[in-house]
Amino acid sequence: MGFKRKNPGNQSIRRQLTFYMGFFVVLPLCLALMLLNFYLQKVTTENKINNETNLLSQIRDNADQMIEVTNYATSMLMTNKNTLKNLRTLEQDGDSYEIYQAKRELSNDISNVESSVLNAVNGKVAILTKTGYVIGSYALSRTETDYEKEQWYQEVLKNGRKTTYSTGIGEIFQEMTIYDNVQKYLYMGREILDYSGKNLGVMLIRLSETNIWGKLAASKVTEEGGAIYILDRNNNILMGYNEKYQKQLKELGEQESVKEISEKEIITGNLEDDFYYIAGELENASNKLVYLVPREIFLKENRKILQHILEMVLLVIGFTVCTMLYFSRRLVRPLVEVAQTLEKAPNGMAVLEEPRGSFKEMSKFVSCYNQAGKKIEELLGNVERESRLKEKAHYEMLMSQISPHFIFNTVNSIRIMVIKEGQNREGGNENTEKALEALGDILHAVYSNKNGMTTVGQETALLKSYVDIMQMRFGSSFQYYNVIPTELFYHEIPAFTMQPIVENAILHGVKGVTAGQIIVSAIEYENDFVISVFNNGNSADKKKIEDLLKGEKNQRAVTGIGLYNVNSRLKLLYGESYGLIYNEKVRNGFEIWVRLPKKITESEER
Repeated sequence: MGFKRKNPGNQSIRRQLTFYMGFFVVLPLCLALMLLNFYLQKVTTENKINNETNLLSQIRDNADQMIEVTNYATSMLMTNKNTLKNLRTLEQDGDSYEIYQAKRELSNDISNVESSVLNAVNGKVAILTKTGYVIGSYALSRTETDYEKEQWYQEVLKNGRKTTYSTGIGEIFQEMTIYDNVQKYLYMGREILDYSGKNLGVMLIRLSETNIWGKLAASKVTEEGGAIYILDRNNNILMGYNEKYQKQLKELGEQESVKEISEKEIITGNLEDDFYYIAGELENASNKLVYLVPREIFLKENRKILQHILEMVLLVIGFTVCTMLYFSRRLVRPLVEVAQTLEKAPNGMAVLEEPRGSFKEMSKFVSCYNQAGKKIEELLGNVERESRLKEKAHYEMLMSQISPHFIFNTVNSIRIMVIKEGQNREGGNENTEKALEALGDILHAVYSNKNGMTTVGQETALLKSYVDIMQMRFGSSFQYYNVIPTELFYHEIPAFTMQPIVENAILHGVKGVTAGQIIVSAIEYENDFVISVFNNGNSADKKKIEDLLKGEKNQRAVTGIGLYNVNSRLKLLYGESYGLIYNEKVRNGFEIWVRLPKKITESEER
């Protein structure tokens, strides 16, 4: 089934202008803005990821720096000769003064390191001796923890002076008065060895999360969501900021990209639960710094920005559409006003005035149209005058045909009647005298008619004289009835309109029919009236009658010329909707209708 293109001529110019502007301006603009929106989403998301990656990188650098400073400070303390001497003293059993003095000196050394180097990073240090003493800046007591069986302790001994990270170290700090239940810490441990490699104890370090995370973590982790973790090589949590995504953290540990992360590298990705992560490895160990956040929260600010952009896009589109509709209306309005003026013009021609708010092309069109209108009116006037002359000549030709034929038929009927009376002297000349009297009335009506128009009453009287002659000729073979209402007698009718029809009814209808009847009647309507001529004689073929009325057949027959001329005259005078109509519904007989407009003659109006 093919597609048929709709004719644009059937659409208004405003609709076409709106369609083309919408299709070639608004639609491309919408598509461009949509593409721009998608592009901005991509760019803002990438910028958000880069920004969050840079923030995490700064947190990582800060943590690495703190750990490096702590390692430096503890290394100085671990290699100090006085520290090593005091630790050897503490290897002795008992509670001698030397042992007490060694603990006091170690506590003072730790206090000096904390107040000088580690003060900037809020770090705390404690030494766990081989004999179970826990020595800190404010602690000189023996631990009650069976630390030698703890895993963290074994890992510290295994790693030696290399830093070991474990949350289990927190148990030792809990025994000390410096422990804070509110704060969270990163715990580290290092083995203390003398120059021969002999173990003298373990250096325990605690760093506050406040200093490690800094203010940057607070900007990444909000009440709505987000978490930062420091994980060891086995993905165990060493320290966390908002530790609530344990399930996602486990899934993260199974990511190959996270397992194979290299030093200084920052990776990003998505988890199955629609979480986003950023991960990087710390410099001083195989620990990892991880940022987890729901994707919805991660892109919340971006979506707000994009929502504002979308609102602006819709505003621009709405403004463009309103502007387009306004200007299309303004451009079309002069054309519409001109079209309405032409529609209201009685003959489709009018003198146009330039509409308000018009444009140059419309002004030129109005000027050219008015000039052309004047020329057309002149041509129409000439054509109308020529047409009237032609119609008048044609009408007079038709009248000239009807009158001679009518007189010829009437005289011929009287001639036949005289011949019959001559053969039959008993009838005398009485009928001949009546016939000649009737002929005189007819001739008076013919020659007294100057403009070819008469009234229904006068036409009825002329028709009665004619019927009288025909009844004298044919005897009492038919009856004639005229039942036209007298109210219609003053209405105008062309002369010799009904006579040819009645003549046709006599010669071709009731002739040779026993008890023939011819009935002339009329029906009045609002704007016109119809005269009916009916006879109960022979019926006729519809096509034959239509051909007669068109003048296509039987032109030589007198009645044929009469019916055709009557029909032609009526249509010339009143239009195609008036004239003779054959009633095809009549089966027994023949009926012709004459449709005429209601018009009172001028003489009667006076």
